[in-house]
Amino acid sequence: MFRQLLIKECRQTVKSLIYWLVVLVLVLDFSSQLGGLEIMSEPKKGQEGYGFHYSKDKDVIMETTLGVLLEEYSRESYATYPIGFYKSVTLSDAETHRIEEIIKETTGLAGKEEVEKAIEDWYAGQKQDSGQMIMVRGMAYKPADGLSYKRFVELMEEADDILGGGSNYGAGYREKNADLPMTYEEALEEYQTLIKKDKLSGGYARLFSDYMVIFLGIVPVFLAVTRILRDRRSQMQELIYTRKGSSLVIVGSRFLAMLVMLILPVLAISVIPLAQCISYGNTAGVPVDVFAFVKYTFGWLVPTIMAALAVGMFLTELTDTAIAVLVQGAWWFVSAFSSLGDLRGGMYGWNLMPRHNTELNWSGYHDGFAQLAANRLFYAVFALVLLAFTVVIYSQKRKGRMQIRGKILANRKSKLEI
Repeated sequence: MFRQLLIKECRQTVKSLIYWLVVLVLVLDFSSQLGGLEIMSEPKKGQEGYGFHYSKDKDVIMETTLGVLLEEYSRESYATYPIGFYKSVTLSDAETHRIEEIIKETTGLAGKEEVEKAIEDWYAGQKQDSGQMIMVRGMAYKPADGLSYKRFVELMEEADDILGGGSNYGAGYREKNADLPMTYEEALEEYQTLIKKDKLSGGYARLFSDYMVIFLGIVPVFLAVTRILRDRRSQMQELIYTRKGSSLVIVGSRFLAMLVMLILPVLAISVIPLAQCISYGNTAGVPVDVFAFVKYTFGWLVPTIMAALAVGMFLTELTDTAIAVLVQGAWWFVSAFSSLGDLRGGMYGWNLMPRHNTELNWSGYHDGFAQLAANRLFYAVFALVLLAFTVVIYSQKRKGRMQIRGKILANRKSKLEI
C-alpha cells in the first residue's frame, strides 16, 4: 500500500507546474553561483597573489578593527548590516562623544584632528619609493599600550550596540576585518589540506551545499502547500479521506514523495561540479571522493528540505490556508541574513541554513562538525515531529473533525460523516 501510494505521489509531483518551477529555481541558483566554477590549482612561487584569509591572531584583529573604527569615525558614517542589508548610520552628538571616548581608550587618539592625522600618516607609510600604493584591505592601527583583548571586546561590543548591531565591531564581524593576504606557504597549506583532508571534492561539496541550501530553505514549502490545497480546490479531499490506507501511510507517502523528488534534481545538478573535480583529479593525479556530493546532499541539505516541507504540510493541514508560505518565508528571511557573519564556515549554530561559503577552511568545518551534526539532527527530528502532528490532524479530519476551512478548530461535520 505504501509503495503504491509513494509511486502515485511521485507521479503527481512530477505533473505539478510548481515542482518544475522549483527545479528551475535550483538550476538558476547553481548556474548563477557555481556555473563558472574553477577548481583551485596548486599555488606556485612568484604568483602575483595568493588570495586572502581571515587571521585568528588577536593582535591583528584588534589592529584592523581599530583601523576601521578610525576611518568610519573620520567619515562620520558607519556601515552596518542589521538584517543583512547595508545601512549607513549617522550618530547623534552624545553617541559620537561616546565613540570618541572608546577611540581614546583603545588607541590613545583624542579628537578628530588626531584621528585624521593618524589616518594620513598610516596611508603615507604604505607607499613605496615609487609612490605606488601597496595593495591592502584597509587601515590597521596599533592599540594603546596596556589594552587587553578582553577590554577591547567589551568596548567594541558597546560600539556595536550604539550603532544598532550588525556593525564591523560585533561578534562574528570583527574577525572579518582581519582579512590579510596569504603567503605562498599559507596558500600551499590550504591547497594540501583540500587535497589530503577533503580529497578535493569534499571542499566543493560544502561550497555546493552552501549555495543550494539558501533556496532549499524556502522553495519546498511552495510544493507542500500547493500539493495539499490542490486536492481541496478539485474537491478530491473527501474522496481521499475514504481510502483504506492509514493516515500515517497517506501523509508519510506524500511527504516522502516530495522529499525524494526534491533530492533528485539536487543530485543531478551536483554531477556537474563532481565531474569537474574528477577531471581535475585525473589531470593533476590527486584523489577525489566521488561520493562527496551525495554525502553532503543527505547530511547537509536534506534536513533543511525536510523542515521546510514539514512546515508546509503541517500549517496547511491545520489551517486550510497557504499561511505556511508566510511563516516559512519569515523564518527563511531571518535565517538567511543572520548567517551572513558565518559565511566562512565553522560557526554553524542552530541556523536552518548553515553556511560555508568557501571550498577551503577544512579546519573550521572540522572544529564545528559536532555543532553542525547536532544542528542537522535537530531539524530532521523537528520535521518528523511536525509530520507526526500532521498525521494526527489528518486523522481527525478523516473522522469528520477539525474541518476548518480557514477557521481553526471549527469542528464542523464533513460531508463524509453526514
